[in-house]
Amino acid sequence: MQAHRVAQACPASRTISPCCRRRRRAASSAAVGLLALCSASTGAAADRVDPARRADVAALASAQPGRPVAPAPPRRGPGRRDAAAPRTQATAAANLSTFIELRDDYVSRGSSGFFNAAVLRGDYAFNRSFSLRADVPLAYAGGLEGQRDVGLGDILIRPLVRAIATPRFALVLGSDLVLDSAARRALGSGKNQVAPLVQAYVRVARPARLGLQLQHAVSFGGDPRRNDIQTSVVRPFAIIELPRGFWVGPDQSFQFNHRGAPRVVSTSVLEVGAELSDRVQVYVDPGIQVDSRGAVDWLVTVAVRWAFPQRARGRAVAAGTAAGE
Repeated sequence: MQAHRVAQACPASRTISPCCRRRRRAASSAAVGLLALCSASTGAAADRVDPARRADVAALASAQPGRPVAPAPPRRGPGRRDAAAPRTQATAAANLSTFIELRDDYVSRGSSGFFNAAVLRGDYAFNRSFSLRADVPLAYAGGLEGQRDVGLGDILIRPLVRAIATPRFALVLGSDLVLDSAARRALGSGKNQVAPLVQAYVRVARPARLGLQLQHAVSFGGDPRRNDIQTSVVRPFAIIELPRGFWVGPDQSFQFNHRGAPRVVSTSVLEVGAELSDRVQVYVDPGIQVDSRGAVDWLVTVAVRWAFPQRARGRAVAAGTAAGE
């Protein structure tokens, strides 16, 4: 640019002789070449002083990471670096997720008949720490004498808050609100209930977690002719992830009735499930229920779940755990 400005400094209207014009043209060409050479030398010297100027802008842009990288762990000693941190965070011990589930719960009541409920369940995770569940059951109950009752059962609403979340431990707090919405007496408890709960998860190995749920239910309102409800539940369980998207979940619960009989009810379930795709999971829960009076009931749950993968989803295994039965 400087050479170009010097070449244009001579006025074009200036009168000169033909021979002088040839000499001036030769001198102008030599001046242009000399100034260009000086400019190139100056640029090369500046590049040697500032190496960043040699870098191409596109190359600098491509050198930046395409996504945020987790900060590296602190150094354990002077002059020693730990291995680079992974690009993704480790899966938490319990995850709240968004999904819709269609399940069928069947209980054989022995000499009392049977109870079956087709339940439409929806969980919505507002964020990684809060979710809301709603269960809407269509119940069908039958007795040995041939009576049949069909209709809406008791609706359940459950908010959950994940208070602590680490790869090794998680603590989830929540409460069940059971509404006395059953259309017939045989299809529900006849009472509104509130049942606060706490769930704790401990990851003992990469594919295995242990959990414990404590819950206490108290009834209010509802049918005054029905017995009040006050129960406590202690429920240990485990979640074991298997290859190819399968999992198993042994689940044991003890229910203590503080009013009425039976005083103690033990329920043993073994959940077996599989991921058919990133969105679809299926599982089956066969189990047995024994109470302190000696009655034995058989139960089974079959379900299919459609997950919404727009939220971060660790494997949402064990439908009766982080989601809670």
